[in-house]
Amino acid sequence: MHIQLIAAVLGLVTTGCDIALTRRDEALYMWKKPLRISFVRCVFIFMRYLPVAIHIIDVVLTGMSVDGTGQVPAEVYCMRILISRYFASYCMVVLLELALMLRVFALYDRSRVIGVFLLFLMVSRIAGAVYHTMQRVLRLEAMDINFNSHCIPALTFNHGSSNPVMVFVCAELTIQLVILALVLKRTVWDLRQYSHLLFSVLKRDGLIIFGAMGVAMIAIGVGEAKKGTATLFVFPLFISLISTVGCHAILNLQKLGSAGADATEEKKEPELTTFNTMHLTTWDERTFQIVDYLPNALENEIVTMREPPSSSRDAYTERTGESLSQMSFV
Repeated sequence: MHIQLIAAVLGLVTTGCDIALTRRDEALYMWKKPLRISFVRCVFIFMRYLPVAIHIIDVVLTGMSVDGTGQVPAEVYCMRILISRYFASYCMVVLLELALMLRVFALYDRSRVIGVFLLFLMVSRIAGAVYHTMQRVLRLEAMDINFNSHCIPALTFNHGSSNPVMVFVCAELTIQLVILALVLKRTVWDLRQYSHLLFSVLKRDGLIIFGAMGVAMIAIGVGEAKKGTATLFVFPLFISLISTVGCHAILNLQKLGSAGADATEEKKEPELTTFNTMHLTTWDERTFQIVDYLPNALENEIVTMREPPSSSRDAYTERTGESLSQMSFV
């Protein structure tokens, strides 16, 4: 049980180190004045500081289970740890998916079709998690589950579809694959005639997040099958991983937007081209005021893009890129 306490503390230290490393960027781009409340900023705050609370609770619950005798801890303590980790994992995953879906929604110019699809995907994700929790987790009594000395539950299922861990892994991999496919379709295919740093950042961060979540899901699956001591380190590092990749993705776009805005202010040249394919708003000013803004924007804003001759395409891309650089994803 002492190993589990060490793993819980390791997760807290890992998250704390990442917060310390990004504190300057966070203060510069997320807490700059005038301070405005925005949807993405709230997502960032939760994704950054909720893991700290999760790790502290995990350390406290784990510490309560350690009695120093080396005996199997009381099942009630192990059940508390199991339930708290289950809900913490879902909360962090939903936050990450929400941040990624907001990027996709902005990338597709706030398309109603994409918005409805992403909303359906998120609602299905949450509804499926709630239903499966009610069916497979909350109905189980502590006496029906055997825990080992490390509070690892010894659960066996006849079918993989009955295992809540495997359902979680498969659902997360599916959603991450769909989000990455939408990003690549837009940046690699739909807007392939334009070359801009923004697209490179989106593709890079998308691939990094997909790879990181893929490795995490494999680790969770292997841990569920083996149930060894190394499994104890999966949960705390998984929470820290989600916080790290999600917050870095948001900060990277904010850096890019701020750099573009500074460059535009220095040049002070009027923009001659409107990019309808990339409807992005400054996230400190009017982030996701969908109810008031989206219907009018989609009905009234009719902008056509004229592709320039190949000889002037580079200059055209550079000019329109300045407009994109000063914007941030909602």
